[in-house]
Amino acid sequence: MKKMALTVVLAALVAFSLSAADKVVLTWWTWTLPTQDDFVVLKKGFEAKYPNIELQPSVNQMDDYKTKLKVEFSSGSGPDIMSMQPGSMIDQFKPYLLDLTTPAKAVLAQLEPAIVAEAKLRSGKDAIRMAPLGASSTMFVYYNATYFKKAGVTKVPTTTAELLDAAAKLKKAYPDKVAFTLGLKDSWFNGDVFGIFADQVEKGLLEKADQGTVKFTDAKFVKALGNLKSLVDKGLVDKNSVGVSVYEDSIGLLMDGKAAMHVNGGWNVANLSSTKVKNDAGKLFSDRREGRATVDDVFGAFPLPNFNGGSPIVLGGIDIGIAINKGLTGAKLDAALKLLDYMLVGEGQKFETGRAGAGLIPSIKGAKMNLTPFVDKESADGANAIVTATNTMMAGPRGVTNPAVFTQLGVAVQNVVNGKDIAGELKAIQDAYDKQM
Repeated sequence: MKKMALTVVLAALVAFSLSAADKVVLTWWTWTLPTQDDFVVLKKGFEAKYPNIELQPSVNQMDDYKTKLKVEFSSGSGPDIMSMQPGSMIDQFKPYLLDLTTPAKAVLAQLEPAIVAEAKLRSGKDAIRMAPLGASSTMFVYYNATYFKKAGVTKVPTTTAELLDAAAKLKKAYPDKVAFTLGLKDSWFNGDVFGIFADQVEKGLLEKADQGTVKFTDAKFVKALGNLKSLVDKGLVDKNSVGVSVYEDSIGLLMDGKAAMHVNGGWNVANLSSTKVKNDAGKLFSDRREGRATVDDVFGAFPLPNFNGGSPIVLGGIDIGIAINKGLTGAKLDAALKLLDYMLVGEGQKFETGRAGAGLIPSIKGAKMNLTPFVDKESADGANAIVTATNTMMAGPRGVTNPAVFTQLGVAVQNVVNGKDIAGELKAIQDAYDKQM
């Protein structure tokens, strides 16, 4: 009997040993998303679905993250999975990243074609080196739907004329409030303002100038800034906007009930959520909704109208992508592709994107925002409008590659609002661009 028992124990130990040896360990490094708290949920869910795979996440500060990647890759190692970002980051590390075109073909086919095309473009045009976890875009008009209703604004504006009409009605109904607030104090936001006006004239115009195929002094840029000046002349954009920051001045005016409309990016979608709904932790989905004058008001959002005529456009693109170390083979690669599937079209995608608190727009075809906190029609419509615009109305990326040029874009926006000469401002931008050459 003892011999039999010993045999059973030894067999169990051997089985455990083989099981442990067969388990694949995947390392995933990131600097932003998923967060440490997110990984608690994602790790549990992924390992429950794939018991033979262990996920080992590591969240670092941005600078530390890039330094660690550089050191590890230069030594022939590196993480199995890594969060990736378009621009300088992927440009630096793309030699170490797997082309996902063939191995992840089935997953990529379930994503919005425009987002997949952008992933290839930002990967170097010759391969897809990052799979889009989620996207973000700008600009949107966040509005107080309660004020709209009382002022007789019956539909969200889609044209310049409709926006001006809505502002006039709001000003008449609420003479003590700001109809339309646009924060132009901050350089980071003003660069987006410049870009949106430029790409409204011609999609991708700012990117062409950044690449040197069009000069910033081109007549199209003159027209773009002329459209901005026109909004100042018509009273929609106040000259005092140059002293108003996006956070917390402009958004504070909206949330405090002192403004009817506020311009910002889609990442602020949580502000549309209702104060009647709380998350699993018993907190509101937006940290700006509680204790404000608008606590019981309804909010909505719509893409900024195209001031050059035509359909609205947005700027932005892939916010966070997932990349795979090109050195992976066999069981490791198979496990990594399972994780990719889980995060892009599976349960991981449902958790990490499309929720009010995350601000990431899911890239999956037909994606919808999780509407749990958006109980009012206007807020639900606004959340869905942000998703639709991000996935179908993208005109180009945000910003430019040279920091000095980007700063000058913001200066030009402020100066044009203050009445300075448009041609002179554009020449200053081109001069800043030429200095980098």
